[in-house]
Amino acid sequence: MATYSEVLRRPGVIRVVSSQLLARFPFGMMSLVFVLHIYDKTQSYALAGLAVGLETLGVAIGSPLLGRWMGRFGVRRTLLIAASMSTLAITTIGLAPVSGEWLVALCFLVGISSPPIQSAVRTIYPTLVEKRGMGTLYALDASLQELIWVIGPVAATFIAASFDTTTGVLVMAAIQIIGATWFASNREISTLEIPRSQRRLGGVLKQRIVLVNVIVGALLVGSFSGVEVGTVALFDKTTAGFVIAALSVGSLIGGFALGRRTKTRYALTKFLAVVTLGYFVVFLMPSSPLWLATSWFIAGLCVAPALGLLGAIIGAGVKTQDAPEAYGWVGSGQTAGYAAAAAITGFVIEGFSPEASLLVAGVCGLGATAVAWYSAKFTPIISSHHSEED
Repeated sequence: MATYSEVLRRPGVIRVVSSQLLARFPFGMMSLVFVLHIYDKTQSYALAGLAVGLETLGVAIGSPLLGRWMGRFGVRRTLLIAASMSTLAITTIGLAPVSGEWLVALCFLVGISSPPIQSAVRTIYPTLVEKRGMGTLYALDASLQELIWVIGPVAATFIAASFDTTTGVLVMAAIQIIGATWFASNREISTLEIPRSQRRLGGVLKQRIVLVNVIVGALLVGSFSGVEVGTVALFDKTTAGFVIAALSVGSLIGGFALGRRTKTRYALTKFLAVVTLGYFVVFLMPSSPLWLATSWFIAGLCVAPALGLLGAIIGAGVKTQDAPEAYGWVGSGQTAGYAAAAAITGFVIEGFSPEASLLVAGVCGLGATAVAWYSAKFTPIISSHHSEED
């Protein structure tokens, strides 16, 4: 496996990674910005929650479609059109004097037109590095994503507190269009030609590694709902924020320390087993915020490596023309998994207790580990990089 320094020295890598990081940064702010702004305008948490839910639904619907359209209409054109539509909708939410119902509808438009940065960048990564560097680059990508989820919510609350919620919305819109334009203007993106897929929409899911990736991703990201919602139910907002942040801090550290350890078919299973272990040791002292933070940190150590490896598996096992749609379905699965697990966690809190809701994370982790173990026999080894045909 290549080292991080070797990967970063490859032409275009730093430029592409930096620009996509900025382009994806609004996703770390979006949910909180919309909740704060729509509540400020309507005084209704119900509408604010519905808006975020519909934005999430929009992303789940739009991701595979936009991923497929990159092969049909071109990567750069698709990115810029989607970014323009989404940014226009965000700006309208911030400035237009419309009713709460219209704000909710606009949030759905933001989601369904969100530029497919993740699908594009993960499709182009295999063209930037040699085969031995693929796992390292995907691990780096997953690790740097944690900066979005650590800094994004802090930025959202800081801007709202220092100025107002409208400013937060407009700053987010500006970052999105600037980041997407910068990313799309890269030579590696503007010259990338993805052959048009010959499959019907959804046909890529017939490939076992894609379907497994969708399921594992949905369960893994769904486990984050159990962590976040359960922790918020147990502690006050400030304490919960610091406890939840431990997962991202662990993921950031683990991504750089462990992200290159992908040489065996069972690497993903091992990563997910460590995540699941962290989810279950929490029950030794579930009422202690320090112990929860420690447990989430342990789990987080293998989150970025697991997510990075999931991305690399698609890159290694799917044809170029099918990769954007495949990544779109993976994104949709993760979005749906998070939303479904959040709803389940809420029901468990109401029906049983906040402590019991932490089991949602553990069950999701167990499910992801089991599916990864079962699929190991037909999962490509990243360091050897081959392509599964059909």
